[in-house]
Amino acid sequence: MNEILLIAPYDGLKQLAGKIKKSISIPFSVVAGNLDQGVDEVEKKIKEGTKILVSRGGTAKYLRKKFDLQVIDIPVTSFDILRAISSISSKGYKKIAFVTTSNIIFKRDYFNKILDVTLDFECCSKVSEIPGKVEYLINNKGVDAIAGDVIATREALRKGIHGELLESGEESVVQALVQAKEILELTLKEKARAKKFEIILNMVREGIVTVDPKDNITVYNSSAEKILAYSKEKVLGNNINKCLPKNIINKLSEKNKEENIVTDIGGKKILFNKVPICIEHKLCDTVMILEETSNIEKLELKIRKNLSEKGFVAKHTFADIIGSSNEIIRIKNQAAKFAKSEGTILIHGETGTGKELFAQSIHNESRRINMPFVSVNCAALSETLLESELFGYEEGTFTGALKGGKKGLFELAHGGTLFLDEIGEISLGFQSKLLRVLQEKEIRKIGGDKVIPINVRIICATNRNLLEEIEKGNFREDLYYRITSLELELLPLRLRKKDIIPMAVSFLKEECIRENKKIYWKDDNIFKCLMHCKWQGNARELRNLMEALVICCEGSELREEFVLEMLNSKRKRKLVKREIKINLSNNLKEMESEILRTLLNNYNGDRDRLCKDLSISKTTLWRKLSFSSKDKL
Repeated sequence: MNEILLIAPYDGLKQLAGKIKKSISIPFSVVAGNLDQGVDEVEKKIKEGTKILVSRGGTAKYLRKKFDLQVIDIPVTSFDILRAISSISSKGYKKIAFVTTSNIIFKRDYFNKILDVTLDFECCSKVSEIPGKVEYLINNKGVDAIAGDVIATREALRKGIHGELLESGEESVVQALVQAKEILELTLKEKARAKKFEIILNMVREGIVTVDPKDNITVYNSSAEKILAYSKEKVLGNNINKCLPKNIINKLSEKNKEENIVTDIGGKKILFNKVPICIEHKLCDTVMILEETSNIEKLELKIRKNLSEKGFVAKHTFADIIGSSNEIIRIKNQAAKFAKSEGTILIHGETGTGKELFAQSIHNESRRINMPFVSVNCAALSETLLESELFGYEEGTFTGALKGGKKGLFELAHGGTLFLDEIGEISLGFQSKLLRVLQEKEIRKIGGDKVIPINVRIICATNRNLLEEIEKGNFREDLYYRITSLELELLPLRLRKKDIIPMAVSFLKEECIRENKKIYWKDDNIFKCLMHCKWQGNARELRNLMEALVICCEGSELREEFVLEMLNSKRKRKLVKREIKINLSNNLKEMESEILRTLLNNYNGDRDRLCKDLSISKTTLWRKLSFSSKDKL
């Protein structure tokens, strides 16, 4: 079925259309019809698939009112007028009037002189005006010939003067058909674009509503239906004041942009964003974006769960760092500023000062919050094992290698943060490999030949003075400057005593929950004695004491005497003198290793208790025990 239908008000136009149909590639159908004549045939064609109508004059106007379809007018061209003037003047008529429903632009004065005729052009806005206009021209202007459509010529003949049909020429009909084809093509493209737009809108999780300047809703997607609980049929195209909740209407009445406002709609918490669309300072539309906060929470939970299952999630934020001293506030503020950048950070601090706690908080404050946080203790692994853990390896690289190989921690941290704890403990040989990765931002697996680009934010930590290690030849100077774009110095507890009691109380409460014990105390003054301790193990040592208090407290009330008793007991254990015999040597590290082995023997191999009493980590103990003069050579 042809999508273009030409309605011919007179037989000559129908014959011309049949001739044109054979010469052009535009498919169209033709029916005869003048005003309401032939309407049944037009309706039949529309039901069969006609999408655009082509006609002329009064018939075109009638069809436009009758049907909700695009109607293209066959234009009145200069050639059509000249043909009519030539035909009428050749019959001896000199006063000629053109009566049409189209506004004709024609320089009549010029033709009056050349053809020795008087021309008049009259336009009627309605078909019903044509008979009256013909009568007026005859009675008041003395015209002796009328040119126009079927009604005008018929009326002229009825009044006793010459009437001549203003026929459309081939070029006029072709022009109208070309225009009809272009409109069809544009309509098809617009429908395709609108369909794509609708699919995209209905695929997004957010509810999207747009409102025009008259407050009519122009876009309302499926998610908006679910969030607002108003069907699309009742909302789309209607005034917002009649079909949406008042709090949404109130938000829209404000002209300014709004972002991330949480509002209540139907008992649901909704994240609301509004963006006015202005062109040349004039409001054209307003776009609302709505999303249920529960959906955001579920998505975040899913991301967190996926990362957590892999063990690559930062659990702590700056809110978990306890303390109100000027020193800790300054350090937290500095760390928060560092979080906003992408620079490599080196965190200095004694054991137990919370280096990883700060590293996780920085990650959770950064733009990489929803990406992996991967932590590795460089001192806990040998050089070979550390290399395979960080870079990964290909299948069959060495005996015991996993089938299919293994991704390294650099790869697993892609897009997120890699925390290298105890960076000062790695060997010089591995330092050069690490430096290359940090410079080139790419890795190559062990046994592989493929270079893998990485996007990782590096945070390092150490309790060593790396500048001294550089002087001793234990640390590369170029690596030092590569990892110290930003430096964070964590203070020990003895230099921020104001934070000791709040930290102790917080640790105590955590331990009570963990041990499922209910303990109370009159006030925090019972912990004043803690202020006089040096806390060489910092927060770790303080937490150990709180754990002991909870476990050893027999009643439900914690008293100052018991806190002091436990603290003194801890001090006495530190001051216990044991006679240790070792061989003197020029190698201090070997002597240190021998002392620790002897102490471990005195502790009956209890590494946990030894580490607690010495306020050192198990990793440090393992490294120092592993030292021998053979390793040094």
